[in-house]
Amino acid sequence: MTGYVVADASVFILGKRLDGELITVPSVERELKDLRSKSLLDIYRARVESPSMEFLKKVRIAAKETGDLSFLSNADQEVLAKALEYDAVLATDDYALQNVALHLGLRIEPLGQPAIKRQRRRVQRCSACGALFEGESCPDCGTLSWKKNKRCLR
Repeated sequence: MTGYVVADASVFILGKRLDGELITVPSVERELKDLRSKSLLDIYRARVESPSMEFLKKVRIAAKETGDLSFLSNADQEVLAKALEYDAVLATDDYALQNVALHLGLRIEPLGQPAIKRQRRRVQRCSACGALFEGESCPDCGTLSWKKNKRCLR
């Protein structure tokens, strides 16, 4: 692998050495809590850059299309946007990140887990009426998704 590599936090947490110019985003830098992972950010000479709003919008549209938007943190969205901006390899084990990356046509470098084999569209089944839906609530009966209604996690 050569060229640009955009790293999520797991690159620094796992201590995975990658070939290429390493870039990450400020929100990933803030996620690094222990001395070892913070040190690796410096040791790997990773550049820390904020993504542009143009690419963040593209990522949010793509994540909504795949059904992954509610599963991506702000840091995840920023990492994807930065990878899209540079047409870089995305280094991550996160399957929601990988799914959106594939949808955007990005290359993936898994760290410790196998990469996903194919792109998927995420849908939910309503716990009340059984309907399949996307988003925060069932359009048929109005029941909130499990991500929004913590009481559904019995």
